[in-house]
Order: sequence, then structure tokens, then C-alpha cells
Amino acid sequence: MTVQLTAHAKVNLGLSLLGRRGDGFHEIDTVMVRLDLGDQLTVALGAPGVRLRVAGAELGIPPEENLVYRAAEAYLGACSSACGVDLTLVKHLPAAAGLGGGSSDAGATLRALAQLRPAAVDLAALAAALGSDVPFFARDLPAARATGRGEVLTPLELPPLHLVLANPGVAVSARDAYGYVARYGGPLDVPALVAGLARYEPDYPNDLEPGVIARVPVVGEVLAALRGAGLRGVRMSGSGSTCFGLATSAAAAARAAADLARAHPAWWVRAAKTG
Repeated sequence: MTVQLTAHAKVNLGLSLLGRRGDGFHEIDTVMVRLDLGDQLTVALGAPGVRLRVAGAELGIPPEENLVYRAAEAYLGACSSACGVDLTLVKHLPAAAGLGGGSSDAGATLRALAQLRPAAVDLAALAAALGSDVPFFARDLPAARATGRGEVLTPLELPPLHLVLANPGVAVSARDAYGYVARYGGPLDVPALVAGLARYEPDYPNDLEPGVIARVPVVGEVLAALRGAGLRGVRMSGSGSTCFGLATSAAAAARAAADLARAHPAWWVRAAKTG
């Protein structure tokens, strides 16, 4: 039996850092939304063991260090399964880009194995142990407010959004981005954020953005290019380096993405929608 899933990208509509915790993580407040772009994952039960094949990108790490592999090991270990699994991951999203690629791949792996090998497993705990963003992807929510270190999720209903994403081809690790933070903010005003989205006039911070721009100046260039294309609510997503802006329609997003791709052929540029 085989399951094929899309491991959806996400963007953060605001990311506020409330402080550093005793366990070394940061207390955050963010709104995460699922996009229609993502990697493709195929999962099939097989002989004992975990086997992973990756196509579409050279990740530069052994399979055993990939979050997909680790998620499969964690799930099979938790349910004491004697069976194994064959995984094929086709990468479409840039790595270390603020889009949740690796975390989404892990969340999709947990969801696929829960379908193929149902068991009384605490999926949320497994997801949180793999990474702070993984619980959002493991639940496959369209949108949620994420607090704690990202694992405390409150589902949200948001208006449909059309976006343009742009990544300059520079990886920014989450560890580095959080290390650049010079100050902390306060909780998000989520009702005001949602109301602003409906008017295409959102006001949401990203407390990681100033530190990343200071050390990776091309991120500032990407933000300026998105604003120059007439997009609204322009921000860096998560820890970067992908940035995004909102368009008023799918056609407007497609036009802006095409213009940006022509002007910056070395960048990864995509039109996307939420959902």
C-alpha cells in the first residue's frame, strides 16, 4: 500500500518573539498559513528498516539526518512496528528558506504513516520532538496561530490570499536567524491582523527580519523588489530568506511573479495561494 502526499509550504503572517526560554527555545507568537506549493512525498510500507530517496535537490546530508527519515523512525518506533518503509521525496521548495520545507516533509511523513499503519501514537508529541514547526504540518491545518515554541496551535479561519514568493538563493538557518535577534516584541493582535488581511492592508511584524537583513542584505533587496511590484503586506517569511507579498487576485500575483522572475532570473519566484 502506498500513500502520496504534498508537503505544503507555509508563510508566517507575523512572527513575534516574546523572549528566550529556559530550555533554549524562544517563546513565539505567529500566524502560519498553508500554501498550495510544496514538495511531493511517496510512502510505502516494506521490509524492515527505513529507506529514503531524495530527488530534485542535493541536500548535502546523509539520509539518516533528513527529517523525513527521522520522522519515519520515530513513528515506527513509537508503534513498535516490525514493518519498514520506503520513502521518496521530490523537492520543489528551496532549503533553509523560511517556508517550512523540511518540517513539512516530516509532518507529511507522520500523516502518511498514520494512514498506512494506524496506531495509538501521540502524533503531536512526535511532531514536537522533531521540530517546532512540525506540529503545524502534522495536523495539515490551513491556518493557525502558533504559540509556545510553535507547537501550541489554535486553528484560524482566514480569507483566501494570493501571494508572490521570492527567494534570492541564499540559505538562512533558523539557528542563525534567531541568534541575530536584538530585541523582543509583544503578542500579535490577531483580530486586527485578520481584519487587515481582508482589506489587503495587513500590519504584521517579523522580529527576525531586521537581524537577517543586517547580515544578509540581499533580503532587503527582495523586500524592496516585492514592494516595487505593487504587492502589499510585504514581509520575510519565518527565518528567511524567502519573502512574500500579497496580491489582490490570482492574475495580479501571476503578473507580478512573471515580472520579478524576468528582472531577477537568479531568484526563485512563485505565485501561490493559501488553502
